[in-house]
Amino acid sequence: MKPLYRQLLALSLALVLALGIALPALGEAPPPKVVFQADGQLLPPQDSGLSLYVLPLLGADCMLLHDHGQWMLVDMGRRKDYPHIKELLERLGVDKIDIAFNTHPHSDHIGGMVPLIEDYPVDRFVTVFRKNLTGPSILQISTIKALDRAKIPVERMNSGDSFTLGQAQVEIFKTSHQNVNGASAVLRVTYGDTSLLLAADINRVAQDRLAHDHGSALAADVLKYPHHGQEKLDDDFTEAVSPAFALITNGSIKSADGQKWLGRHNIPFAFSTWGVISLYADGQTIQISQELTDEGRGYKERFKPQ
Repeated sequence: MKPLYRQLLALSLALVLALGIALPALGEAPPPKVVFQADGQLLPPQDSGLSLYVLPLLGADCMLLHDHGQWMLVDMGRRKDYPHIKELLERLGVDKIDIAFNTHPHSDHIGGMVPLIEDYPVDRFVTVFRKNLTGPSILQISTIKALDRAKIPVERMNSGDSFTLGQAQVEIFKTSHQNVNGASAVLRVTYGDTSLLLAADINRVAQDRLAHDHGSALAADVLKYPHHGQEKLDDDFTEAVSPAFALITNGSIKSADGQKWLGRHNIPFAFSTWGVISLYADGQTIQISQELTDEGRGYKERFKPQ
């Protein structure tokens, strides 16, 4: 008589075959959820699915998202970056911004907003900071005045708020850190079973607080590395997010600490300064492509992370 475990195994296999359940081949790894193509082409927006475009700015943030016909800017770079922003908007055929979301009003995240509204209609501007916030490199008051003159609604949101972009869900996470970077808004964008975490400029103290307060709710397939990759991440934050890929809005040399941290955790990454990064999520998988410039290829040849 067969041993009991063999009888149970045979019975289980017979049940699987009877129900028509497909089993993966032994030793066959599941396909990766995130696929990256270096020196690829710009991924055009689709009628369905979530698209993300990371502009090739050095030490500044501007990202463009699209889902089911709606466009959202997350940060607007510096004022001098606006020509690059306009060039990408024209390439993609964007004629209106549905949502302009500013994670925090430092000049490298909001400076391009005023020239933007001179060229494009904007349905609403969202901030997580008070309208009269002042301080070094903070452009909140002047930006709000320009928005008021253009009759663009300004909406203030808080941690825990959420909204939709097409069929994507956007959640806001924020700490009460007194430092503006530490209090910047983190956006978790979910489409189907895929997710992005756009982590603005949060410092390690804020990362630790978010990980403690929200844990696995921060989990994401792709992480926009906070503060341009200029420092390593908090341990608990890294574990909570557990990204399969990271995007660094900086150059290769200035983000050495971030690169070392990602390398230690076996997380692949790309630098936005080497060319526009485009991402497309269909709800199950994420495709990432970078359109390298000649200068970007040169950086890749000259610099290798230690």
